Amino acid sequence: MRSLLSLAWRDLRGSGRTLWVFCACLMLGVALIAASGGLYRQVSASLLADTRALFGGDVELRTRAPLADEVRAWVESRGTVSRLVEFRTMLMNAAGDTHLVELQSVDERYPLYGELLLDPPQSIAEATAAVAGRHGVALDPVLAERLALRVGDLVELGVIALEVRALTVRQPDRSLRADWSGPPVLISAAALAETALLQPGSRPAFRYRVRTALAPQAWREAFMAAFPDHEAEVRTFVERNARLGEVLEQIGSGVLLIGFSALFIGGMGVFNSVQAYLQGKLATLATLRALGLRDGRLAGMYLLQILMLAASSALAGAVLGGGLALVGTAMAGERLPVAADGRLLLVPLLLAWACGVAIALLFALPALGRALTVSPAALFRGALATTGKVPAKAWRLTALCAAMAATLMLAVMPDRAFGLAFILALLLVMSLLEGLVRLLRRAARRAAEHPRLAGRFALRIALSGLYRPDSALRPTLLSLGSALTLLVASTLVVHALLQTIEETVPERAPALVFHDIEATRKAEFEALVRAAPSLTQLDLAPLVLGRLVGVGQESLHDSADIRRRIEARDEHKMSTLQNNFDQVVVTRGQWWPAGYQGPPRVAMEDREAEQLGLRVGDLLEFDILGQRISAELVAIYAQKRLQSRLWLEAIFSDGVLDPFITRYVGLAYMDADEAVATQNRIASVQPSVVTVRTSMLLDEARAILSRAATALAAVGAITLLASLLVLVSVVTASRVRQIYLATVLHTLGARVSAIEHALRLEYLLLAGVTTVFAAGTGGALASLLLQYRLELELGNAWWSGGLVAVVVSSVALGLGARYLMRQLRSSPATLLRGLNT
Repeated sequence: MRSLLSLAWRDLRGSGRTLWVFCACLMLGVALIAASGGLYRQVSASLLADTRALFGGDVELRTRAPLADEVRAWVESRGTVSRLVEFRTMLMNAAGDTHLVELQSVDERYPLYGELLLDPPQSIAEATAAVAGRHGVALDPVLAERLALRVGDLVELGVIALEVRALTVRQPDRSLRADWSGPPVLISAAALAETALLQPGSRPAFRYRVRTALAPQAWREAFMAAFPDHEAEVRTFVERNARLGEVLEQIGSGVLLIGFSALFIGGMGVFNSVQAYLQGKLATLATLRALGLRDGRLAGMYLLQILMLAASSALAGAVLGGGLALVGTAMAGERLPVAADGRLLLVPLLLAWACGVAIALLFALPALGRALTVSPAALFRGALATTGKVPAKAWRLTALCAAMAATLMLAVMPDRAFGLAFILALLLVMSLLEGLVRLLRRAARRAAEHPRLAGRFALRIALSGLYRPDSALRPTLLSLGSALTLLVASTLVVHALLQTIEETVPERAPALVFHDIEATRKAEFEALVRAAPSLTQLDLAPLVLGRLVGVGQESLHDSADIRRRIEARDEHKMSTLQNNFDQVVVTRGQWWPAGYQGPPRVAMEDREAEQLGLRVGDLLEFDILGQRISAELVAIYAQKRLQSRLWLEAIFSDGVLDPFITRYVGLAYMDADEAVATQNRIASVQPSVVTVRTSMLLDEARAILSRAATALAAVGAITLLASLLVLVSVVTASRVRQIYLATVLHTLGARVSAIEHALRLEYLLLAGVTTVFAAGTGGALASLLLQYRLELELGNAWWSGGLVAVVVSSVALGLGARYLMRQLRSSPATLLRGLNT
């Protein structure tokens, strides 16, 4: 064994430089998997470990009013309790600029888990205490930056002014959507009482967080048994942990799939590199076998070389990916409560390394088996006689490596369903590509033999390059075509989203969205909005809060299904149709006719309907402010995703909600330039009205999409680089035969210009086939994703994907053709002498 290892090392050291593509392809693929897996492992571990801190406790009771003394005593007897009162409102600085915030009134026990860090350092009680008659406030840094606020400045909330005492460096339960829904602002309960923001009809959320030694599920069941009719929503950190884990698994699996795609594409480079390397070792193979070296030892020698290169390349890729994961975690730590921990990288890096070695063996074994089936006499005759077949033993070993690679991939994947779907999709794509390759070869052969092409020397030679046994068609479609498909699909999705945000949504979206408009001050509010000269439309509709408590003859409170009992405590936003001002889309049933005055009818959002198994025709019972309302379900509707504004969960026929109306919501359509002035004007007169500027949300969406586009571009560039390396290996592997045929033609009298023209046409045909395949397949994938997951249309964004496919395939294959044409500048004698070198 030692002698074989020594022989393999000496041979590899002398001629292994030609395997640089092998190393580069494997290193890139493993690096992408290691970076994705390492980043997922660190982010998920940090977030899931801090789920109690993110949630705020073990159990949370959420109500619209303070708990009664009896209920509060029961809760406090079963754990440590912290009360947080939360609702959205408007904050104003000294210059009169306003901003939507999430106002949070906290007590001295806040937070139950984690640590609240303020700048300058102090306790939350000190930061929010009243000093010289003025209460303090702690601001989120994002809000402070947007309104140019510093410690010591004054801000207005409701009818009082507060002093900025600190900025929150770290808030353990800060919402992951805070930059969208409103940055948090921390004040005391005494300050909240003086703001006069809590009025009859207000919609504050009273959150009672509980830290308990009991199992959260058991705690909730005990509460529901003790107070079966209480309206409080009871949630546990376990549910939050499961939801967060599910989302992280989906994101991590999606990114890892891209990494495995790059590794698979790189595997084609491994196959072609090994094939080209062994083709250059024809003389060595012939000599060793003629001298009596058995095939087993010969195979062992070259297998050792492959293993040495695979292990070292995969190790380099794993180290590179680990470094990228640490950098990515540090960047994510600026927005999320995560911290880099190198110890968590050991398992994902080890699995990425093992995947790289398995993929290298999977793609190298067929090439090695084929090379070792050729007899020494054929090897001495040269390149044209070396088209052997892969032996059965090599196929069995390849199948074993494929099983190992699939097992490792499933072990790496956070969501096994993603991994199985990827394997099945890969097998399907390989089958379709094989069918397409055979169809194109048959078509190319028929076209080359067509009488009309008689005398068209260059075109017939180019067409023959598509159906020859050593044609670059299959590896080009598998490598460059697959990478381009991924790049085209990513480009189209990002382009469609950006186009929607830049054009479709602004064109159809209101400039301002209003919440919590008091019914008694509705006329005053309308006057404030109509003062904007550019106002074109103002829609106001009632907003009533209630609960669904019965379906047919079943009371959800008494249901045997705990999910239905929990649903009975879930509060729904309800309104009237108002000419469908929120532009929801009916998917089942139909709206009631205009002017309908009959028995109550209702339409439900599809997510709520599916969760409870509702059907059109069901009789539903609602609890609204203590009164029971029965209504027939006549329609189920869906939100228009990016174009929805209020996310209503139930829409009633006219007149049903009239006795319960205390608040309105609204939409105002005007120029974006006047929206800021209108927002400030409303906040100065009616500070309790929550105003959302859609332009601010669109700016946040653009920023997120820009970061996503940058990440996709980086991943796409790595995948594309892997495919270009594969293309280099394709050109290298077919170099001997193409140069040999070109040299023979040149020796027989064909002009070099004609041969070069044929070569250009051949690569032009390859570029055309690859472009059509990538543009068609990538466009189909993007359309399916946009239509069925995002409910968006591709529209006229299709051209961007086609342009990317044309440019990349033309440049890549053009460089390959240029390289081969440079090889043809040598004399025929020199080329023929150097075929086996």
